[in-house]
Amino acid sequence: MASFRWIDEVSSVRYSEAMTKRVYIETWGCQMNVHQSERIAGLLAQAGYAPTTTIDTADVVIFNTCAVRQKAEEKVYGRIGEVMQVKKRHPVLFGFGGCIAQVRGAELMRRFPAIDFLFGTSNLADLPGIIARVASDEERITHLPPAAGTEELPVRRMSTVTAMVTITEGCSNFCSYCIVPYSRGPLRSRPPQHVLAEVRDAVAAGYPEILLLGQNVDSYGRDRPEYGDFADLLEQVARIGPRRIRFTSSHPRDMTSRVLETVARYDNICNHVHLAVQSGSNRILHAMNRGYTAADFRAIVDRARTLVPEINVTTDIIVGYPGETDADFQDTLRLIERARFGTIFVAKYSPRPGTRSARLPDDVPAAVKEARLRAVLELARTIALNLNRGFIGRTVAVLVEGRNRSGSYYGRTDDHRTVTMPDAEIAIGKIVSVRISAASSAGLTGTVDVPAEVRR
Repeated sequence: MASFRWIDEVSSVRYSEAMTKRVYIETWGCQMNVHQSERIAGLLAQAGYAPTTTIDTADVVIFNTCAVRQKAEEKVYGRIGEVMQVKKRHPVLFGFGGCIAQVRGAELMRRFPAIDFLFGTSNLADLPGIIARVASDEERITHLPPAAGTEELPVRRMSTVTAMVTITEGCSNFCSYCIVPYSRGPLRSRPPQHVLAEVRDAVAAGYPEILLLGQNVDSYGRDRPEYGDFADLLEQVARIGPRRIRFTSSHPRDMTSRVLETVARYDNICNHVHLAVQSGSNRILHAMNRGYTAADFRAIVDRARTLVPEINVTTDIIVGYPGETDADFQDTLRLIERARFGTIFVAKYSPRPGTRSARLPDDVPAAVKEARLRAVLELARTIALNLNRGFIGRTVAVLVEGRNRSGSYYGRTDDHRTVTMPDAEIAIGKIVSVRISAASSAGLTGTVDVPAEVRR
């Protein structure tokens, strides 16, 4: 979950003194959802809404939700009670949107009377009008049109460091467990001229890092061949000249050598790729409709490391998919050991409404899922610790992103490793040289290498 800390000085949308209405936005889920909330914020800024960081001070509360995991969905429902309490104290309009809204629809309006308007994952430009209608007519509204095309909306960015830029929306791969094609619709590629214009604007505004976003960035252009493919777009973004370029997420089925060759060719494209393997069992991969085998996946990783020896490959794993046996799970552990992932995001399988796997018996016991999750985490931490220890004594370039709760600055290397810099006084958004002195499975610790002329 993320609530917004708004950045005034670098936004493409500015507030006027005349703004009296306030909006609170709370976000669950992936970076796509976070960026969608930035776009909602930019849209509502044009409609006269200034941001607020608490529900109590808001005229409008918006929840932008995620339906990928059952646990995330349950957390959202738990938060609705807090909105209900605020509504008892003063008038506030409550909008519930995103993937849960798109999938659950009218069920939510029946279950939660506190919801004043329901909106989905597309046609966000209609939000100001929906809010105005609810405020004047005092009638609840459900607005869930099917996804069509992409929208060009103003952006109210949350970060001064990373500018997120959407290149695709939706997905047409229909993995058996995944809700995205149902909640966000089929693949829709954004016109390249719009992507490149947004990148240029972000670079001109001083953003050191561009993050290209899509449910599956590697499928860019599959629906619109005239746009070119992802490798073409990535090269055009690199030529604009941002200091750093990242992209997420990548699907192994659609990853091409041309993309990896482009990463190798341009120094400003970061040496990191997030490839969600999900399982190391060919039987389970087939059941998941992933479109590749474990050997195919290993070949992609090998090709990436041949082209970019320093590349950090991270991944997602699902444990306890219906029918997953101990032998299937051992295949997954073997793939992890072979691939040597820098980071693994692991989740226990949970059936999602409307997906093909939801029709299967959820037959892996909860205790077995939990044990498998712990086994993956333990192996992942061991591998990450060994990899990170290899950085001790090295000097790396770190983009400074902020300060943690203890007051230390932190940032990331080119290959997406987190670095903490205690006792440093450095500017957020700068790229600094850091000599690494310690490592854990979670990241690195180091000292900023101050140039000699500064030390004097």
